[in-house]
Amino acid sequence: MSAPIAGTVPALGRRVRVTPSMCGHSPALYARIGDWTWDTVSELCDVDVLSASDADGDPTYLSFFYFRVRGSTDMHPHGLTFGDQLAVASAAFDFGSESVLTLHRIAPGHHGAMETLDLDEFYQDRRSDCLYVETMNRWIGRTVEGSNQNLKLASPPGFRHTALPRLPAQHSPRAACANARKHGSFHTAAAPGYRLVVPDLTGTHQVDLTRDLNGVGLLYFASFFAYVDSGVLDLWRALGRDDSAFLTRKVTDVRICYFGNTDADQGLEVTSRLWAGADPTLGELAEVVIRERSTARVLAVAEVRLSGQGAAR
Repeated sequence: MSAPIAGTVPALGRRVRVTPSMCGHSPALYARIGDWTWDTVSELCDVDVLSASDADGDPTYLSFFYFRVRGSTDMHPHGLTFGDQLAVASAAFDFGSESVLTLHRIAPGHHGAMETLDLDEFYQDRRSDCLYVETMNRWIGRTVEGSNQNLKLASPPGFRHTALPRLPAQHSPRAACANARKHGSFHTAAAPGYRLVVPDLTGTHQVDLTRDLNGVGLLYFASFFAYVDSGVLDLWRALGRDDSAFLTRKVTDVRICYFGNTDADQGLEVTSRLWAGADPTLGELAEVVIRERSTARVLAVAEVRLSGQGAAR
Protein backbone atom coordinates (compact mmCIF):
# COMPACT_ATOMS: atom_id res chain seq x y z
CA MET A 1 0.00 0.00 0.00
CA SER A 2 1.30 3.44 -0.91
CA ALA A 3 2.23 6.02 1.69
CA PRO A 4 -0.15 8.94 2.33
CA ILE A 5 0.49 11.78 -0.09
CA ALA A 6 0.62 15.54 0.43
CA GLY A 7 1.22 18.49 -1.86
CA THR A 8 0.08 18.48 -5.47
CA VAL A 9 -1.61 15.47 -7.08
CA PRO A 10 -2.71 14.81 -10.68
CA ALA A 11 -6.33 15.72 -11.42
CA LEU A 12 -8.91 15.38 -14.15
CA GLY A 13 -9.82 18.77 -15.56
CA ARG A 14 -13.06 19.96 -17.09
CA ARG A 15 -14.34 23.26 -18.40
CA VAL A 16 -17.97 23.87 -17.46
CA ARG A 17 -20.48 26.53 -18.41
CA VAL A 18 -23.26 26.84 -15.84
CA THR A 19 -26.66 25.87 -17.27
CA PRO A 20 -30.14 26.21 -15.73
CA SER A 21 -30.08 22.55 -14.68
CA MET A 22 -27.11 23.02 -12.33
CA CYS A 23 -27.79 26.23 -10.42
CA GLY A 24 -30.40 27.98 -8.30
CA HIS A 25 -31.98 27.50 -4.88
CA SER A 26 -32.25 23.73 -5.15
CA PRO A 27 -29.94 20.71 -4.94
CA ALA A 28 -29.09 21.10 -8.65
CA LEU A 29 -25.40 21.96 -8.14
CA TYR A 30 -24.89 19.09 -5.69
CA ALA A 31 -26.44 16.71 -8.21
CA ARG A 32 -24.02 17.86 -10.92
CA ILE A 33 -21.05 17.50 -8.59
CA GLY A 34 -22.28 13.98 -7.82
CA ASP A 35 -22.13 13.21 -11.55
CA TRP A 36 -18.56 14.52 -11.67
CA THR A 37 -17.69 12.22 -8.77
CA TRP A 38 -19.04 9.19 -10.62
CA ASP A 39 -17.24 10.24 -13.80
CA THR A 40 -13.96 10.66 -11.92
CA VAL A 41 -14.17 7.26 -10.22
CA SER A 42 -15.14 5.58 -13.50
CA GLU A 43 -12.12 7.01 -15.27
CA LEU A 44 -9.54 6.52 -12.53
CA CYS A 45 -10.67 3.14 -11.17
CA ASP A 46 -11.38 1.23 -14.41
CA VAL A 47 -15.03 0.63 -13.52
CA ASP A 48 -18.25 1.71 -15.21
CA VAL A 49 -20.01 3.18 -12.20
CA LEU A 50 -23.29 3.54 -14.10
CA SER A 51 -23.63 -0.21 -14.71
CA ALA A 52 -21.51 -1.82 -11.97
CA SER A 53 -22.41 -5.17 -10.44
CA ASP A 54 -21.09 -7.23 -7.53
CA ALA A 55 -19.50 -10.68 -7.62
CA ASP A 56 -22.95 -12.29 -7.89
CA GLY A 57 -23.94 -10.11 -10.83
CA ASP A 58 -26.36 -7.97 -8.81
CA PRO A 59 -26.35 -4.18 -9.25
CA THR A 60 -24.10 -2.19 -6.96
CA TYR A 61 -24.18 1.58 -6.55
CA LEU A 62 -21.52 4.12 -5.57
CA SER A 63 -23.59 5.73 -2.82
CA PHE A 64 -22.71 8.97 -1.08
CA PHE A 65 -21.65 8.59 2.55
CA TYR A 66 -20.20 12.08 3.07
CA PHE A 67 -20.57 15.27 1.06
CA ARG A 68 -19.03 18.62 1.95
CA VAL A 69 -18.85 21.93 0.08
CA ARG A 70 -16.75 24.79 1.43
CA GLY A 71 -16.73 28.26 -0.07
CA SER A 72 -16.90 31.90 1.00
CA THR A 73 -19.13 34.93 0.73
CA ASP A 74 -17.52 35.51 -2.68
CA MET A 75 -18.13 31.98 -3.98
CA HIS A 76 -20.89 29.83 -2.48
CA PRO A 77 -23.22 27.06 -3.75
CA HIS A 78 -26.21 29.34 -4.38
CA GLY A 79 -24.13 32.08 -6.00
CA LEU A 80 -23.71 30.57 -9.47
CA THR A 81 -25.94 31.67 -12.32
CA PHE A 82 -26.61 31.09 -16.02
CA GLY A 83 -23.51 31.27 -18.20
CA ASP A 84 -20.84 31.32 -15.48
CA GLN A 85 -17.63 29.70 -16.68
CA LEU A 86 -15.97 27.22 -14.30
CA ALA A 87 -12.70 25.32 -14.21
CA VAL A 88 -12.97 22.06 -12.26
CA ALA A 89 -10.14 19.84 -11.05
CA SER A 90 -11.08 16.39 -9.67
CA ALA A 91 -8.98 13.69 -8.01
CA ALA A 92 -9.85 10.38 -6.35
CA PHE A 93 -8.11 8.74 -3.37
CA ASP A 94 -7.80 5.20 -2.06
CA PHE A 95 -10.06 4.50 0.92
CA GLY A 96 -10.11 0.71 0.66
CA SER A 97 -11.92 -1.86 -1.45
CA GLU A 98 -15.43 -0.64 -0.57
CA SER A 99 -14.97 3.14 -0.48
CA VAL A 100 -13.41 6.01 -2.38
CA LEU A 101 -12.89 9.69 -1.58
CA THR A 102 -13.02 12.33 -4.29
CA LEU A 103 -12.01 15.99 -4.17
CA HIS A 104 -13.18 18.72 -6.54
CA ARG A 105 -11.85 22.27 -6.79
CA ILE A 106 -14.34 24.51 -8.60
CA ALA A 107 -12.82 27.80 -9.73
CA PRO A 108 -13.79 30.66 -12.03
CA GLY A 109 -13.21 29.80 -15.66
CA HIS A 110 -10.11 31.97 -16.06
CA HIS A 111 -8.17 29.78 -13.62
CA GLY A 112 -5.63 27.39 -15.04
CA ALA A 113 -3.90 24.26 -13.70
CA MET A 114 -6.98 22.02 -13.85
CA GLU A 115 -4.68 19.03 -14.32
CA THR A 116 -3.45 19.23 -10.72
CA LEU A 117 -5.02 19.64 -7.29
CA ASP A 118 -3.03 21.19 -4.45
CA LEU A 119 -3.90 19.48 -1.16
CA ASP A 120 -2.28 22.21 0.93
CA GLU A 121 -4.58 24.75 -0.74
CA PHE A 122 -7.59 22.44 -0.39
CA TYR A 123 -7.25 21.85 3.34
CA GLN A 124 -5.25 24.79 4.68
CA ASP A 125 -5.15 27.77 2.32
CA ARG A 126 -8.46 27.88 0.46
CA ARG A 127 -9.03 30.73 -2.00
CA SER A 128 -12.08 32.94 -1.56
CA ASP A 129 -13.08 32.59 -5.22
CA CYS A 130 -13.26 28.77 -5.28
CA LEU A 131 -15.50 25.99 -4.00
CA TYR A 132 -13.84 22.96 -2.41
CA VAL A 133 -15.84 19.73 -2.43
CA GLU A 134 -15.19 16.44 -0.62
CA THR A 135 -17.25 13.34 -1.32
CA MET A 136 -16.79 9.94 0.26
CA ASN A 137 -18.66 7.11 -1.44
CA ARG A 138 -19.30 3.48 -0.56
CA TRP A 139 -20.41 0.67 -2.81
CA ILE A 140 -23.83 -0.64 -1.74
CA GLY A 141 -26.36 -3.17 -2.96
CA ARG A 142 -29.81 -4.37 -1.96
CA THR A 143 -30.38 -7.38 0.26
CA VAL A 144 -34.06 -7.55 -0.70
CA GLU A 145 -35.21 -6.76 -4.22
CA GLY A 146 -37.24 -3.55 -4.36
CA SER A 147 -36.41 -2.54 -0.77
CA ASN A 148 -34.09 0.25 0.38
CA GLN A 149 -33.85 -1.18 3.90
CA ASN A 150 -30.80 -3.11 5.15
CA LEU A 151 -28.53 -2.21 2.25
CA LYS A 152 -25.21 -4.05 2.16
CA LEU A 153 -21.66 -3.13 1.19
CA ALA A 154 -20.97 -4.63 -2.22
CA SER A 155 -18.04 -3.48 -4.31
CA PRO A 156 -17.69 -4.60 -7.94
CA PRO A 157 -14.91 -6.98 -8.98
CA GLY A 158 -12.16 -5.08 -10.74
CA PHE A 159 -12.65 -1.87 -8.77
CA ARG A 160 -9.08 -0.61 -9.07
CA HIS A 161 -8.38 1.50 -5.99
CA THR A 162 -4.85 0.58 -4.90
CA ALA A 163 -3.26 2.67 -7.63
CA LEU A 164 -4.93 5.80 -6.28
CA PRO A 165 -3.02 8.10 -3.91
CA ARG A 166 -3.89 8.04 -0.21
CA LEU A 167 -4.70 11.06 1.89
CA PRO A 168 -3.10 11.68 5.29
CA ALA A 169 -5.33 10.27 8.03
CA GLN A 170 -6.21 13.70 9.43
CA HIS A 171 -8.17 14.48 6.26
CA SER A 172 -10.42 11.43 6.52
CA PRO A 173 -14.11 12.24 7.18
CA ARG A 174 -14.70 8.92 8.94
CA ALA A 175 -14.22 10.31 12.47
CA ALA A 176 -16.55 13.24 11.78
CA CYS A 177 -19.23 10.89 10.49
CA ALA A 178 -18.84 8.55 13.47
CA ASN A 179 -19.36 11.54 15.75
CA ALA A 180 -22.42 12.65 13.78
CA ARG A 181 -23.91 9.15 13.99
CA LYS A 182 -23.36 8.96 17.76
CA HIS A 183 -24.43 12.48 18.73
CA GLY A 184 -26.73 13.61 15.91
CA SER A 185 -24.25 16.45 15.46
CA PHE A 186 -20.72 16.97 14.23
CA HIS A 187 -19.98 18.34 17.72
CA THR A 188 -20.01 16.47 21.02
CA ALA A 189 -21.37 19.61 22.74
CA ALA A 190 -22.12 23.16 21.65
CA ALA A 191 -20.05 24.30 18.69
CA PRO A 192 -17.16 26.36 20.10
CA GLY A 193 -17.93 30.08 19.96
CA TYR A 194 -21.66 29.61 19.29
CA ARG A 195 -24.79 29.91 21.43
CA LEU A 196 -28.09 28.15 20.85
CA VAL A 197 -30.71 30.51 19.39
CA VAL A 198 -33.47 28.21 18.14
CA PRO A 199 -33.81 24.79 19.82
CA ASP A 200 -35.09 21.75 18.01
CA LEU A 201 -37.85 22.32 15.46
CA THR A 202 -39.30 19.22 13.82
CA GLY A 203 -41.20 19.12 10.55
CA THR A 204 -42.72 16.07 8.86
CA HIS A 205 -42.51 15.23 5.18
CA GLN A 206 -43.54 12.42 2.88
CA VAL A 207 -41.01 11.08 0.40
CA ASP A 208 -41.92 12.87 -2.82
CA LEU A 209 -42.43 10.28 -5.55
CA THR A 210 -42.15 12.96 -8.23
CA ARG A 211 -38.81 14.38 -7.03
CA ASP A 212 -36.88 12.31 -4.52
CA LEU A 213 -36.19 8.94 -6.15
CA ASN A 214 -33.37 8.31 -8.59
CA GLY A 215 -33.48 6.01 -11.60
CA VAL A 216 -32.91 2.85 -9.55
CA GLY A 217 -35.51 3.64 -6.89
CA LEU A 218 -33.21 4.88 -4.13
CA LEU A 219 -33.85 8.14 -2.30
CA TYR A 220 -31.52 10.35 -4.34
CA PHE A 221 -28.55 11.73 -2.42
CA ALA A 222 -29.20 15.27 -3.69
CA SER A 223 -32.81 15.15 -2.48
CA PHE A 224 -31.48 15.06 1.08
CA PHE A 225 -30.16 18.58 0.52
CA ALA A 226 -33.70 19.77 -0.21
CA TYR A 227 -34.83 18.41 3.16
CA VAL A 228 -31.84 20.07 4.84
CA ASP A 229 -32.84 23.37 3.25
CA SER A 230 -36.42 22.88 4.46
CA GLY A 231 -35.09 22.55 8.00
CA VAL A 232 -33.04 25.73 7.60
CA LEU A 233 -36.12 27.52 6.22
CA ASP A 234 -38.12 26.46 9.30
CA LEU A 235 -35.46 28.08 11.47
CA TRP A 236 -35.47 31.17 9.29
CA ARG A 237 -39.20 31.67 9.63
CA ALA A 238 -39.11 30.94 13.37
CA LEU A 239 -36.90 34.02 13.68
CA GLY A 240 -39.40 36.09 11.71
CA ARG A 241 -37.16 36.52 8.70
CA ASP A 242 -38.72 36.92 5.28
CA ASP A 243 -38.35 34.50 2.42
CA SER A 244 -36.55 36.97 0.18
CA ALA A 245 -33.69 37.09 2.70
CA PHE A 246 -33.56 33.29 2.66
CA LEU A 247 -33.00 33.37 -1.09
CA THR A 248 -29.99 35.63 -0.66
CA ARG A 249 -28.39 33.58 2.14
CA LYS A 250 -24.72 32.71 1.73
CA VAL A 251 -23.80 29.15 2.67
CA THR A 252 -20.07 29.06 3.27
CA ASP A 253 -19.85 25.45 4.44
CA VAL A 254 -22.33 22.58 4.18
CA ARG A 255 -21.68 18.94 5.03
CA ILE A 256 -23.84 15.88 5.36
CA CYS A 257 -23.30 12.27 6.42
CA TYR A 258 -25.65 9.64 5.03
CA PHE A 259 -26.42 6.68 7.27
CA GLY A 260 -29.27 4.98 5.45
CA ASN A 261 -31.86 5.08 2.71
CA THR A 262 -35.62 4.64 2.83
CA ASP A 263 -38.54 3.42 0.74
CA ALA A 264 -40.93 5.41 -1.37
CA ASP A 265 -43.88 4.97 1.03
CA GLN A 266 -42.02 6.31 4.07
CA GLY A 267 -42.41 9.58 5.92
CA LEU A 268 -39.52 11.67 7.18
CA GLU A 269 -38.91 13.83 10.23
CA VAL A 270 -36.56 16.79 9.78
CA THR A 271 -35.28 18.27 13.04
CA SER A 272 -33.24 21.47 12.95
CA ARG A 273 -31.61 23.86 15.43
CA LEU A 274 -29.74 27.13 15.02
CA TRP A 275 -26.62 28.47 16.71
CA ALA A 276 -25.33 32.04 16.44
CA GLY A 277 -21.70 33.03 16.74
CA ALA A 278 -20.80 35.01 19.85
CA ASP A 279 -18.71 37.03 17.40
CA PRO A 280 -20.98 38.14 14.52
CA THR A 281 -18.20 37.40 12.03
CA LEU A 282 -18.75 33.70 12.79
CA GLY A 283 -22.25 33.89 11.29
CA GLU A 284 -24.71 31.13 12.12
CA LEU A 285 -24.65 27.35 12.28
CA ALA A 286 -27.69 25.23 11.47
CA GLU A 287 -27.79 21.54 12.36
CA VAL A 288 -30.30 19.22 10.69
CA VAL A 289 -31.12 15.57 11.43
CA ILE A 290 -33.27 13.55 9.01
CA ARG A 291 -35.05 10.47 10.39
CA GLU A 292 -37.39 7.83 9.01
CA ARG A 293 -40.63 8.64 10.77
CA SER A 294 -41.92 5.12 11.33
CA THR A 295 -38.73 3.83 12.96
CA ALA A 296 -36.90 7.01 14.12
CA ARG A 297 -33.90 5.62 12.25
CA VAL A 298 -31.38 8.37 11.48
CA LEU A 299 -30.87 8.67 7.74
CA ALA A 300 -28.61 11.73 7.63
CA VAL A 301 -26.99 14.42 9.76
CA ALA A 302 -26.10 17.79 8.24
CA GLU A 303 -24.47 21.06 9.21
CA VAL A 304 -24.87 24.37 7.37
CA ARG A 305 -22.76 27.45 8.08
CA LEU A 306 -24.38 30.75 7.09
CA SER A 307 -22.50 33.99 6.74
CA GLY A 308 -23.56 37.52 7.45
CA GLN A 309 -26.76 37.13 9.49
CA GLY A 310 -25.72 38.11 13.00
CA ALA A 311 -29.33 39.02 13.70
CA ALA A 312 -30.41 35.97 15.66
CA ARG A 313 -31.48 36.66 19.23
